[in-house]
Amino acid sequence: MKVKVFPHTLNGALDGVKSKSYAHRMLIAAALSNGALSYGTSEDAAHTAHALETLGFEAKYADRSVYYGDFHRPAGRVEPFVGESGSTLRFLLPLAAALGVEASFRTAGRLAERPMTALTETLAAHGAEIEGLTVRGQLKAGIYEIDATISSQFVTGLLMALPLLEGDSEIVLLGRAVSAPYIDITLEVLRSAGIVVEATERGFLIRGGQKYRLNSVLVPADFSGAAFPIVAGALGGAVTVRGLDLSSAQGDKAIVEVVRKAGALVRVSEDAVEVKKGALRGFVADVGETPDLAPILSVLASYCTGESVLQKVSRLRDKESDRLMAIEDMLSRAGIETHRTEDDLVIVGGRPQGAAFRAFADHRMAMSEAILAAYSEGESEIDDMTCVKKSYPEFWQDFGALGGKYEVEG
Repeated sequence: MKVKVFPHTLNGALDGVKSKSYAHRMLIAAALSNGALSYGTSEDAAHTAHALETLGFEAKYADRSVYYGDFHRPAGRVEPFVGESGSTLRFLLPLAAALGVEASFRTAGRLAERPMTALTETLAAHGAEIEGLTVRGQLKAGIYEIDATISSQFVTGLLMALPLLEGDSEIVLLGRAVSAPYIDITLEVLRSAGIVVEATERGFLIRGGQKYRLNSVLVPADFSGAAFPIVAGALGGAVTVRGLDLSSAQGDKAIVEVVRKAGALVRVSEDAVEVKKGALRGFVADVGETPDLAPILSVLASYCTGESVLQKVSRLRDKESDRLMAIEDMLSRAGIETHRTEDDLVIVGGRPQGAAFRAFADHRMAMSEAILAAYSEGESEIDDMTCVKKSYPEFWQDFGALGGKYEVEG
């Protein structure tokens, strides 16, 4: 569904959307604890909640909350639907193998094309039989070597599944783990659920036969979702996002320091971040650990004086879209010059023009284009407004609450 966006300054205050990164992990811990969780409105989190039920966990739903009962191993093969959620697939495939559930995971969009081999090969070496996205057999304890340079989600999937096995296991990380803050989130959730994981020089040691007992049931606010209104405040007006905790393990909290470095006026209180426009200047940001920030940081860079550099951008190619290509396409349409140097994207700030933008069915691209369009010269069009449901279904409602002007076509 297309949407027209008209230039208008954004001002106001919002509550931060719940973090789907935490929700995925906490849903698994809740299911394994016979617990309950209010997981928020993210479509991806909903896929995890329902896929856990398909794997054999009793579940009742009410108001975006789920109440899990006992686990009953299905008698035959089940087919969990995971949509486009890489986290759901990469976390639940090892879990299914640990539980001895035969499962064929059904996907949507580009997910089936995204890397999985490093994970499936290490599972196959420990008792799982894997063909495509179908898993059967019983996972066994042992030494799990995993290429950590591709996705931190592989490591998280193992960290959450291996405590269920009878014997002790070790995860050996091959290469430096990418997006390490997401592994920190996993370890935080595991601690909250009473699961003991010992860090080693090579990776992690996990004792077998552990029981999940999730204590914390509050999903924190999401910095990756908050990045869009935060940058909106930096570009003009004043925007406050409530419920943000800067002591969080979320790597995307880096957005606060990046907009400050770019010249925005930032005030942090106990549970809120307020951002106002300042004299914006070019900045350098390493997005290797925080790839979800790259699209909205490219928008910020478009309005800064001089050149900005997004470093380590190659990882952007394996997201819901080829995000590196999508970012370049968005900025080109807005009349903003970019060029690449090795693994960096250089963005030359200017005066973005309204344009007909393509979201490439990518939620973070659609939201970034909306913020860019709000401050551009002339009206804009985005070809897909509905893809935001993946992480931030309330985005357009919040965009309007901040004064954003848009019109749904058709």
